[in-house]
Amino acid sequence: MEVGHIIEFFEERRIYCGFCLEDRGDRVRLLTENNREMTLTRQRLIHSAPSSLSPQVPRQQLLEYLKTVAQRREALKQEIRLEELWELIVDDQETFTVTQLAETWFGRAVTPDQVAALGRALYEDRCFFKYKGGLWTPHAVETVEKLREKHRREQERQQELQTAAAWLKAAWEGREITDPVWRERLIEVLKNMAIFGPEASQYALGKEYLERAKLFKPETPFQLLVNLGVFQEDENLDLYRLGISPDFPPPAQSAALALSRAADFTDPYANRRLDLTEADIITIDGEQTRDFDDALNLQRVPGGWRLGVHIADVSAYVRPGEVLDGLAQERGTSIYLPDRRIPMLPEILSEQTLSLLAAEPRQTLSFFATLNEAGEVMEWSIEPGRIKVRRQLTYQQADQLLAEDDTLQALKRLCTRRRERRLAHGGIDLQIPDVVVSIDSEGQISVQLEDSVTPSRQMVSEAMVLANWLAAQFLAEHGVPAIYRSQPPPREELDRQEPPTLLQLWRNRRRLSRVVLDLEPQPHWGLGLPVYTTISSPIRRYLDLIIHRQIHATLNGHLAPYSREQLDGVLTLLDPALRRAGQLKTRRLRYWLLKYLSTRVGKKMPALVTERLANRYRLLLSEILLEVELPAP
Repeated sequence: MEVGHIIEFFEERRIYCGFCLEDRGDRVRLLTENNREMTLTRQRLIHSAPSSLSPQVPRQQLLEYLKTVAQRREALKQEIRLEELWELIVDDQETFTVTQLAETWFGRAVTPDQVAALGRALYEDRCFFKYKGGLWTPHAVETVEKLREKHRREQERQQELQTAAAWLKAAWEGREITDPVWRERLIEVLKNMAIFGPEASQYALGKEYLERAKLFKPETPFQLLVNLGVFQEDENLDLYRLGISPDFPPPAQSAALALSRAADFTDPYANRRLDLTEADIITIDGEQTRDFDDALNLQRVPGGWRLGVHIADVSAYVRPGEVLDGLAQERGTSIYLPDRRIPMLPEILSEQTLSLLAAEPRQTLSFFATLNEAGEVMEWSIEPGRIKVRRQLTYQQADQLLAEDDTLQALKRLCTRRRERRLAHGGIDLQIPDVVVSIDSEGQISVQLEDSVTPSRQMVSEAMVLANWLAAQFLAEHGVPAIYRSQPPPREELDRQEPPTLLQLWRNRRRLSRVVLDLEPQPHWGLGLPVYTTISSPIRRYLDLIIHRQIHATLNGHLAPYSREQLDGVLTLLDPALRRAGQLKTRRLRYWLLKYLSTRVGKKMPALVTERLANRYRLLLSEILLEVELPAP
């Protein structure tokens, strides 16, 4: 290739003109029409023709000449109708050079500009001719039809991209713009990206939309959805990621509504229920509690006290195999988050019909234990009951009443003795405060550490532990298949220094072995009990509901509704649901704690060093119990 030739080449999918300054064998050095010097391999060159200029002429003159040539060739290209050219030669099924095709279109004695112009047309529209080895072959008629359809779809796609980009840009800037007909489809793409990030099924398409709008950043899809009113500023994306629906399907709502009507309810255990409606029964719960599933009463008996732990009898309403049972099994548990509740059962049941509300008759599964003053269980029984709660107390109210209420004082004393007996058998009491995050109507976040060792909290906790233990004892003694909770000894020796510090409690908790759900009764090391299950929250936990059903059947002399194999299947189904619920609670609490910290940027906060790692420290922010990591100085 001679110096001084006009070269055409591809750059970023466009054809440009260049002037050959130097021929280096397999490469050439060019001055382009954009005033750039480039060295290109010969494979990138698509046309070459002599020019009337010498490399010695001024650079500006070369540039003007190149631009003139490029404009002239573009003008010639606009005159070319490839479809007409294709129709002239398609039946010949021959191959042609660019020059031959130019001669067919323009006539004999074509100029370099005409040849280059035809080459540009061929390279830009591949619908009619196929290129191979420097030659062009007309496509068959069927191929042209397919390529035309493909081209039409691509044009539509490009138009959609352009429209979408303009709409997204307007949404980002808060401007009014007419919604495209495919708005909902675009919103679904954005939601998919906001929820799953690069793992989203339509991530590539969404990225193309956003890049066309010059908006592509990781946080852009979420913020756009907020701007469009699709998401709230604090939208819980983990609900979508984990596949947790806070809403109840219509069949479940209809079933719950039917059960809430007293006329539609038939109590399967009516003939065995004890009438406890005259007993002085109380509930003690948190201020925000709506689903009251446990209540207590205490009465003097010869030789001690009779403690009654009364648990909402959900099993009398929700039967195996019904719609609500399937829903409860699917959810596994109620989920309590700082900004919302996701109940296991519809609210009309969990907060009304089944909830142990004051002055309302309610069915229960009641656990009775006669205790001596040392807290030892002298005798016990389990009976279906019917109660009316006399007093609905909060923990704070119960603590305030302790000084003047003889029954509460006795209950506190007995529960303290029960706790001491458990701890003497190897149990451990990790009294770590609960983190309570509140968000007011203005969006202000407050974080408090709620003491878990107040007298009333310990009373209720110990009473529930007792009832759960009695349920496990009952099932184990009768050989009834059940799901037990056990805990092996800790993996490391615990620090039992008294009084315990927050750092000590935190480290001890990390050393504990995980609680195991199993079909065999095994000791629960942390509680200091030989066998344990849970029955105290059937409104909130599906496993508790299952245990209620097993107990009821045994009390009535019937075969238990669940065999060992069926319970094993239930565990298999519940495990992922319970793990998802745990992940959601952990992530959402962390989200709000981090958002709370964002309002305190620049302020000091106390922290405890919980662990020294290779090149960083693990810290516990003691005011909000959040673990973070910082690089070592």
